[in-house]
Amino acid sequence: MKFIEQNAWQFLSVKLPVLGAFLLLVLIPGLQWAVDFKLIPVEYHAYVTGGVMVFLSWLGKKWYQPSLHQPLGFVAVTAGHSNTDPGAVNGKIKESELVTNFRNAVVHYLREAGITTRTDGTGTQNDPLSSALKVIKGSSVAVEFHMNAAASKHANGIETIALPHDKKLAQDLSAAVASALGSRLRGDNGWIDQSKSARGSLAYINAGGLIVELGFISNEAELAAFQARYWIAAKAVAKVLIEYEKGA
Repeated sequence: MKFIEQNAWQFLSVKLPVLGAFLLLVLIPGLQWAVDFKLIPVEYHAYVTGGVMVFLSWLGKKWYQPSLHQPLGFVAVTAGHSNTDPGAVNGKIKESELVTNFRNAVVHYLREAGITTRTDGTGTQNDPLSSALKVIKGSSVAVEFHMNAAASKHANGIETIALPHDKKLAQDLSAAVASALGSRLRGDNGWIDQSKSARGSLAYINAGGLIVELGFISNEAELAAFQARYWIAAKAVAKVLIEYEKGA
């Protein structure tokens, strides 16, 4: 969620009370004259002056100002690697294809909830990183999905690589995936600080995105769990993103 930067003076809820204060400088002497000549009971003097301010403040909040209503941002959802770069592999199973399916599932749930999304492809299309970096420009939040691989067949767990200001979101995303797939959290409750990652500086994260590692493709048990339950994990990830967008 991002706050909309606005100059307060653009809002009628600010302008009208200021106008009311100015008018009261003119009205108050006249009202006092009306009190003196018993045209307005003295006890009503405060109600009249205060009522003007309250009414103008209320009117400023209710008056629709379309020029000030800006649409929310969009969620960018991308898949790691590309159609020409398979990423990690396990036999005939390619990382790029698994994460493309996951991307599509997450986008399905986001759009079902009315969230505007942009992606690096539809269906089996998975564009390279250069395209993903263009897609995420201007997004309110951007996530890309990958799968880990290791020489050890026992390496396992879920992690999200992000900058420190996205730590909470990274932990929530990892927790959603781990819970759905029955896996564990790596790093700091699922968050990997990019500055402390062996991967070094990643362009996607430097551009404001988060990279979610959905498990180890090299771990047979974790791979099987992903293939069997990735739609459930995608729905859980979408829920986190929806709540983030709505500021819940």
